[in-house]
Amino acid sequence: MLTVGSELTLAQPLLLDWVRWIRQSLPDIALRVHVDVPRDLINQVASGMVDAAIMYAPQHRPGLEIDLLMEEKLVLATSDPAMGLKKTSYVHTDWGPDFALHRDMNFPDVEPDLSFDFGPLALSYVLASGGCGYFRMSAVKPHLAAGQLHLVPGMPQYSYPVYMVRSANADEGVLGPALAGLRAISEGNV
Repeated sequence: MLTVGSELTLAQPLLLDWVRWIRQSLPDIALRVHVDVPRDLINQVASGMVDAAIMYAPQHRPGLEIDLLMEEKLVLATSDPAMGLKKTSYVHTDWGPDFALHRDMNFPDVEPDLSFDFGPLALSYVLASGGCGYFRMSAVKPHLAAGQLHLVPGMPQYSYPVYMVRSANADEGVLGPALAGLRAISEGNV
């Protein structure tokens, strides 16, 4: 039995791709999939209820092993390439304190009047109502290809790392092959 999980924003496509890979490549493993908020998810991994999880900014705790899985990029995307970055068009997403610090340093005069604490919801808002905002490149790629969004040229991009967190007590014989599959997926080798 293997229990894997992720934060909600990483459930699609990364967690879903991983689950599909496990089912195809490791069919003898019984699988439980769990999606939760970061604070609860890290507690569940630390307690051994979840064997491994995909997270953005996991807290370091005894009994946990945390490894960098991949580097996502936060990019400024807009529904209208002529719009630019203005207070009235900028939709802020709370990507955490590091992003806030960098954004404030680069754009001290842009104080947003609309903020979200959930990236997929902010992206859906911009797609439906127009505007611009910083979003994960993996989330905007299909919208860029479809012409619904455009990258704003010359704007800084920010690193947003994804980590794999595992319980130090997890069964390595079961978890090891599953984590190898997750690494292959995150590197685009599957």
